[in-house]
Amino acid sequence: MFNKTVCKCAVLKITVIMTVITSFFLVGCGNDQNYKREIDGNEDYLNSPSLKPLVIPQGINIPTEAADFYVYPVETKGAVGKLVDIRPPLLPIPTIVDAYANYSNGVATLNAPANSGVWSSITTTLNRKNIPISSSDNNTIRTANAFILSDDEQQTVQASYVIQRHTIGGAETITVALNSLTRGAEDLSSNPLEVQRYVVTLFNAIMDDAAPPSARIPTNELKGNEKQEETNSASELLKDLKDN
Repeated sequence: MFNKTVCKCAVLKITVIMTVITSFFLVGCGNDQNYKREIDGNEDYLNSPSLKPLVIPQGINIPTEAADFYVYPVETKGAVGKLVDIRPPLLPIPTIVDAYANYSNGVATLNAPANSGVWSSITTTLNRKNIPISSSDNNTIRTANAFILSDDEQQTVQASYVIQRHTIGGAETITVALNSLTRGAEDLSSNPLEVQRYVVTLFNAIMDDAAPPSARIPTNELKGNEKQEETNSASELLKDLKDN
């Protein structure tokens, strides 16, 4: 005999499962990228009252004050709460054999063999990232302002770069630095974390394009891994829903 109650329950269960799965895959489609750089937690601590001075009743003897244990008041001038950027600073990654890279004071530097082909690949990288070149010669490339939107930002920045090369014997030194960095009317050139983020991002893009084929992972392999991860996540979600 056809049981309408059982049928309705089965349809309802399938509907709930499909709704949850759809929501799961649509999470990444939102425009709000704040979760990538904000800590997720309670902010009640920001409303904590300041410490009051200790009141000593008359007639009570207290130990002699020692400066070693004195807690000096500190005035907070930096960002607090969700304004604190929790993203780690980027590091330059060399992809060329016998190459060395470092970042210091707003400049990413690569030391590599002169025949590495890095310098000749820089134009390709700039074109790929839609960064226009204002002037160039054998040793210096200057870019015009380019609009750059990171996948963890909601607003674009305008950045211009200076890329230089110095050749000594069989080695060359390539440096990447910012000429300007703004977000709207805000000048970001004095923010060391923002400067490092955009300098190193371009540097690593250059290194990625200059990397030899042996250092690359095939694109179809990457897509296969991503699809497998999505399938595994969906399967685990279905299993949890069925168990509950």
